[in-house]
Amino acid sequence: MTNQPLIRPLYRCLLAAAIHAGGSAFPLHAQSNWTVIGWNNLGMHCMDSDYSVFSILPPYNTFHAQVIDASGDLVTDPGAAGIGVGYHAVADLNGSLNRTSRDKSNFWQYDQALFGIDLPENTGLPVPGPEMFHMPGTNNEPQGMRFETGLNWFAAHGVPIAPYDDNDKPNQYPMMRLTVTNNAGHVLAMTDIVLPVSDEMDCKLCHASGSGPDAEPTAGWVWDSDPGRDYRLNILRMHDELQLGSSTYSNALAAHGFHPGGLLPTVTENERPILCASCHLSEALPGSGIEGIPPLTEAMHSRHAVVIDPRNNMALDADANRQACYTCHPGSETRCLRGAMGRAVASDGSMLMQCQSCHGGMAEVGSPTRTGWLDEPNCQACHVGSATNSFGLIRFVDAFTNGSLRVPHEDMFATNPDTPAPGHSLYRYSAGHGGLQCSACHGSTHAIYPTALPNDNVSMAQIQGHAGTLNECTSCHASMPNTRNGGPHGMHTIGQAWINDHNDAAQQLGANSCRTCHGQNGEGSVLSLAFSAKSLTSEKGNVTYFKGQKVTCWGCHNGMFESDPTSKGVPTVSDVHAVTTSGIPVAITLNGSNLRIIDQPRRGQVALAGGIATYYPDSAFAGEDRFTFAANNGFNDSNLGTTTIRVEPHPDGLAPPEPAAIFAFGTATNDDLAFVSRLGGAYRLEAATSLTQQAWTEVVSPVWGRTDVTRVPNQAVFTYMQMFRVVSIDAPAAPTPSTDRAADPAYDAGWLDASNGGVGFSNWVLNVTGGSGGHFIADTNAPDLNAGVRSWGLWANSGSLAEAIRSFATPLNDGDAVILHVENNYVDTGNRVGIDFLNASGIPLVRWQFTGGDDVYQVEDFAGLRDTFIPWSNLGWDVSLRITGDSDYLLSCGDHHIPGILVSHADRRVAAIRLWNDNAGSGSDHDLYISDLMVQTP
Repeated sequence: MTNQPLIRPLYRCLLAAAIHAGGSAFPLHAQSNWTVIGWNNLGMHCMDSDYSVFSILPPYNTFHAQVIDASGDLVTDPGAAGIGVGYHAVADLNGSLNRTSRDKSNFWQYDQALFGIDLPENTGLPVPGPEMFHMPGTNNEPQGMRFETGLNWFAAHGVPIAPYDDNDKPNQYPMMRLTVTNNAGHVLAMTDIVLPVSDEMDCKLCHASGSGPDAEPTAGWVWDSDPGRDYRLNILRMHDELQLGSSTYSNALAAHGFHPGGLLPTVTENERPILCASCHLSEALPGSGIEGIPPLTEAMHSRHAVVIDPRNNMALDADANRQACYTCHPGSETRCLRGAMGRAVASDGSMLMQCQSCHGGMAEVGSPTRTGWLDEPNCQACHVGSATNSFGLIRFVDAFTNGSLRVPHEDMFATNPDTPAPGHSLYRYSAGHGGLQCSACHGSTHAIYPTALPNDNVSMAQIQGHAGTLNECTSCHASMPNTRNGGPHGMHTIGQAWINDHNDAAQQLGANSCRTCHGQNGEGSVLSLAFSAKSLTSEKGNVTYFKGQKVTCWGCHNGMFESDPTSKGVPTVSDVHAVTTSGIPVAITLNGSNLRIIDQPRRGQVALAGGIATYYPDSAFAGEDRFTFAANNGFNDSNLGTTTIRVEPHPDGLAPPEPAAIFAFGTATNDDLAFVSRLGGAYRLEAATSLTQQAWTEVVSPVWGRTDVTRVPNQAVFTYMQMFRVVSIDAPAAPTPSTDRAADPAYDAGWLDASNGGVGFSNWVLNVTGGSGGHFIADTNAPDLNAGVRSWGLWANSGSLAEAIRSFATPLNDGDAVILHVENNYVDTGNRVGIDFLNASGIPLVRWQFTGGDDVYQVEDFAGLRDTFIPWSNLGWDVSLRITGDSDYLLSCGDHHIPGILVSHADRRVAAIRLWNDNAGSGSDHDLYISDLMVQTP
């Protein structure tokens, strides 16, 4: 690999110029047909929550990007292409923005002692080097990535992002925007990716003072007043007791200048924290370790494999102990394994695939014959072959057979051999179709598309219009390629083009080529599922597929060899409704046979056993949730069924934990450390005693923060405090949003100029110019309109323009969003309806519009006018424009997420909204309807 360091400053200058330059409202240059695809290298990065005692993992996040040019080719020489790629922070779907790591970690206080380098704030370790990569900082300064030849990707190594946003709220899935910029400063492509990070990794269960006798050091618990330091110091005390007296240990202490009495006095007397990798080799840190001392992964996993889990009295290595890995690794809250494998649910409601399914037990992970970070499971251990060449299953739910990784029948889904080094075969380094990395299309390790978390799915929705594996050929190619087996994994052309060609292709290539994915008799398989909803036209008429439906021969004709209409029929299922109470599962009887869950619910999970689906709502969730399912008759899938569950609030509410005491200073007892809450949970400080008072004093203004007291909202509050009493609570509610609805009594007399309903907005300003147009209040009962609520309406014909402008109480800040429901039916060819998002001077910074004759909505911004993947829908769209940075926004419609840069202007703050109907046409079916206007603050 070679570095091209000029990419970073070149990109930074170009993008900064592009973002901050003045200019007209809508520039002349339009967005190109270039594509950028980005991903995190591991799917989850961990960091220590405290560095004052020891460090296992520094703040270090790595991500990659590949660029496809307008011709559909992978960029392998960015210098010749004249492009740079970089990143800056954007707010996620909830408005959470993470620009800086300042005051979010004490890493930079101890980096010199731990790693021998004094790094500037927001700067990561130079590993593998020589460059260092940075957080954008409070000014959100664009940061360039470097290009690595051979791998043909852009990379940023070691970006020190922390799992807390700029409002100090926990967020393990912050987002960055990747942007491709050319030599002229034009933005060619962009996408938003997640930089997953968690500090949930800890050892408190066994090593916190008073946690249990088995892990108690011989000299007794440390009982440090700081819970974050307490368990770490206990670990060092036990480590010393086990190793002191050994010549290997004495030599290691001397080699690093540690206290000869061990690691504990090194920290407590010399005030020097310990880097675990200084003695225990870590493949992630070049030059680490001492010969003769076991590597870190071996030492940790092999020693703890035989430890008895105090929660269930099983060994941590036991096959049945499915929570063992999440005892220390992030998962119980962070959900490290959250992708397609992590979304699979067993019949008892548990995760079908656990960490052990791919990695094996702790003894196997800690085997002395294993090289950490390199000896990992591969794809082909589970994805063993085609529909006609497998072990009876096309894909398994565990990677092992007889204790070894399964060897597949064929390499259709195999990682590249000897990658990245001889004898190793890693998914995260493997490449396939067109030189694209496997991760580019399928997602990061642990987060294979689609994942259970919305932020992960944003990038693919932006690139191809829907979540899931990158499969839409025209996302990278200007037109649909004409191939019968030249796509990824030997895939053929998809969509309407294939409908027109598949008969000739089958005759030329033979039926066996079809059986590979569609099954021996054309009945379909997991390899022939529709990636997205499709409506196609065949000689038998229109064919519609739902996302996840098996594509079979029998759907259109009578098997693989007869063109007659199918004789097998299509089964049907009916929608189902159920009611339960918060926290209580409910068993639901589904109709049909050979059932399967198509899409899991968003606020719970469903286990399927025969015809009974058991819905397990997320803890404390109340509201409406749904999942989809389908039946199969052996030849065809049914229609898509939907189960809707109404989850009622528990009548007794959620009982808060009993108040408990945590010491900030002074001597503690077992009872004093009794307060337990999930990491990142919120607390409210209610009372305290100072160093000079022994009685509790109620706090006048309760302070809230997160439960790890190594980081507090106001450190000064605790400086003069002996102990404090806390109660676990939900984080404070977001500020009351500005809202208005056409159902407000202010509009009983109609929608008039200067009308003002709801809260948080100025008066409506209504205008009509030319022709015939106007404004009205009505229920959306026109054909194909389904808002079903009283709405604001705009009509315009005969050359008329009707517009309605509404100013906000204050302009939108980073993370704020304006949300509204929009419906339109017919628009005469060439005419338009839409929404402008304006600054205080009335200049449009973003425009969202529909043009008659088109089938998708368009966006116009700094990059010019471009099509989106957002299709017209008879259900309308909930449109959300969220400000994701100083110059960035994210426009969302359902699962469609469109990133963009605000039009260049001195004032780039969205302060008003303009709704308009530009001559859509005559009749109520040509009107524009708006309802439920809201400004949301995170």
